[in-house]
Amino acid sequence: MTKKFIFITNSFALFILLVMSGCKENRLEVNVSDIDVKLQIKHFETDLFENKLNSYEDAQKKYGVFLDDYMHGILGLTDSSAAAFQQLLQLRNSPNFKSVYQQVQSKYRDFTPYEKELTDAYKHFKYYFPNEKIPTIITFTSNFSFYLNPVGEDYIGIGLDMHMGSDYKVYDYANIEQYWRKILTPQTIVTNHMMAHANDLFATTNTGQTFADEMVYYGKLLYFLDATLPNVPDEIKIGMTKAEFDWCKAEEKNIWAFIVKEKYLYETESKKYEKLINEGPKTILSGVPEGAPAMLGRYTGWMLIRQLMNENTDITLPDLMKNGDAKKIIQESGYKP
Repeated sequence: MTKKFIFITNSFALFILLVMSGCKENRLEVNVSDIDVKLQIKHFETDLFENKLNSYEDAQKKYGVFLDDYMHGILGLTDSSAAAFQQLLQLRNSPNFKSVYQQVQSKYRDFTPYEKELTDAYKHFKYYFPNEKIPTIITFTSNFSFYLNPVGEDYIGIGLDMHMGSDYKVYDYANIEQYWRKILTPQTIVTNHMMAHANDLFATTNTGQTFADEMVYYGKLLYFLDATLPNVPDEIKIGMTKAEFDWCKAEEKNIWAFIVKEKYLYETESKKYEKLINEGPKTILSGVPEGAPAMLGRYTGWMLIRQLMNENTDITLPDLMKNGDAKKIIQESGYKP
């Protein structure tokens, strides 16, 4: 039997709240059919392994700053750009590197389904942010360097070898922790990408001085996914299993009571609260039930932001994302699950 917080949940009140909230119009159900979006998607792994990139000059012309970011930042090659490119050409012929590419190709040769999902996400993005530029999308393989979505000048990458599925056996040999594998699936390609884009756009709004800052910021990012990916299940957006997300829903009131009671809200020492924010196999913290999933702070921030936006329809998504005053957001939300 799963252990729970010691606080008592009023199940009847929760039921009434759910019924009442179910009657409200969903402000995120918007019509994007008239929004025209044409994505620029480049497949670096295909060009590289199919011998379409044979000189540094040609590769740099097509891929711009991504090429150097890939060679030096992702692969860790230390030579000058031209010399590093020659190393890259040698790497593409290595058995391991080539095997990874072949396995990725078997899974993602047809990228059309993900292109459609990305297009729909960016239609929603343009609905809320009509003047923002859509970055070039570049897929690649990294030989498990754990770069899911590198962000550079005018591009966001998608590491396809880091989306091979939670049961992908090669991850065992790459020493990738089990808890990470929940987000290394085909289902998270678009959510991880849009999260990276949101973080790139709005990271400066997070002062990161208190737990509240981190909690609210992650809540905003997750609400951004609500707006741009309205049909994606919640557990995929936050990177939990269905059971973990259901646990958080059942314990939402008690999670918040714990945060308030233990005075985490405006705590400034990250070492004291990071276990409520960071990814991990579970939350190991005094007062938290054994087996509680990780990221309880992110979940709470998300639910708080949802309440704020549901109760204040005059606040637009751009207003929300640009607002860096976590304390004011918490107060205006009236959050009390």
